[in-house]
Order: sequence, then C-alpha cells, then structure tokens
Amino acid sequence: MKKLLVLGILTLYFSNSFAQEERQIPFSVAISAHIVKYNQKIDLAYKDKDLERAEFLFDSLVTNHLSGTYMDNFNVYPLKGDPILLRDYEKPIFLITYASWCVPGIGEIPALNDLADRFHDQIDFVVLFWDNKEKLKEKVKEYNSNIHLVHIDEKTNQDSYIINKLKHALGFPMMYFMDGNKKILDIRKIVTHHSSETLSNSYNIHFNSLSKGVSLLIADLDLNTEINNAEAEAKENEDRRTDEERNIDEEYERYKRERDSINNKKDN
Repeated sequence: MKKLLVLGILTLYFSNSFAQEERQIPFSVAISAHIVKYNQKIDLAYKDKDLERAEFLFDSLVTNHLSGTYMDNFNVYPLKGDPILLRDYEKPIFLITYASWCVPGIGEIPALNDLADRFHDQIDFVVLFWDNKEKLKEKVKEYNSNIHLVHIDEKTNQDSYIINKLKHALGFPMMYFMDGNKKILDIRKIVTHHSSETLSNSYNIHFNSLSKGVSLLIADLDLNTEINNAEAEAKENEDRRTDEERNIDEEYERYKRERDSINNKKDN
C-alpha cells in the first residue's frame, strides 16, 4: 500500500512538473488576455447592483485564468538597502498590495502582525505600498519586524508593465499567495467592514480571512514536503545495479526456477 501511495504521489508530481515546464504562463500575459472582458462584465454587474455576480466574476477570473500562472519578476524597494527582486524571496509569499491613503480595518494590521509572528519561518509576509519612500516611513511603526515593508513609486520604476497589471488591472488592496517558485496559488480581496466595528470584532474578521491564505500556503508546503520525501524514498529504492550485475541476477533467478521445476518433477 505504501509503495502504491509513493507511486501515486510521484506520478502526480512528475505530471505536474512536466505541465509546468511546458506552460509557465506569466501573470502579466494571462491578465492582459482576460482582464478587459471580465472588467466589462463586472462593471455591468455593479451597474445592476448585482454584487454577488461581480464577486463571482472576479473569482472566476482568478480561478480559471490567473491561478497557476507565475508572477513576473520585478524590483521592490525597502526603506533601507538595495532594491529586492521578487525572486529573491525564497519562501512562499503572502503579498498584500496597498497604498498609504487606504484605511485598513482597525483590526487588520494587528491580525496580520500576529500571523507573521507565528509563521514567518515558513512564509515571507510582504506588504507592498504603491507610494514613495516618505509615505512608507509613516507606516513602519504599525507593522512588526517579521513583515517585509516595501514600496514602489510607479513614476520611477522600470518594471512599469507588470506594475500596471498589479496596481491598475486588479486594483488594491489585494492579496496574492505564491509558492516558492512564484506560482500563484490564489488571489483574494482584503475583506472590508463598517468603520463602526470594535477592535475585537475587526480583529476576528481579518484574522479569519488572512488565516485562510496562510493555511493555503502551509498546505502547499506540506504537499511539497510529502512529494520530496516520496521522491527521496523512491531514489533510495531504485535499482542501482549495472547491466552486467542485473544480467547475472536474472540468470541466477532462471537457474533457481529450473532447479525447482526439476525437483518438483522428481518429487511427483
């Protein structure tokens, strides 16, 4: 049973690996191909005050066209030090895009801080502000040190193509969940609530929402760990004999079968 499980995992792994090698579609390409059509439908849904259909269309865009694509590589800018390429983050990424003028729910940042405290060893938590350096400085004290705070000034950034897709096509604030290879697992909107919510209620609302993204990334990590373990076990059990050694063993097996057959005839 264990061998069958290992074989099944490896089959899934290699088939997925082959598919990814064949079609690693960049996020920017996928969203460029589909965003206009979806936005037209979403705008009509909002015009008809059909919020449920608008949410359905957004989820459909993500599920059918954006999940499974690979985030383009681009520079982000911390407050100190050199620019950082997205691919330089080695862990799975929980990316939130924001702007300084967006007003988060009162419990949103505390909830994010707590999750980053618990899971920063496994996940890179990155909050990207579409602002200049001075605007980012005003936000630093709100986030703990386990969250990577970075910014992009659209006016001066050289990666304008992907920036346009991230900032303007889907809007913000937005959450992107990526594995270690920068494959997008999901994209979700930040939940909102009425400004009158208490800190406790706001914290619970945001913690529950943000936790779903963390769970997605952890589950993907666990699956990859199982695959790697199965692959390692398969390598340990693989046939390392030379052709000559294999031929000798096969010849010996034939000899034993013939010997047993002769002995059985004598007994009868």
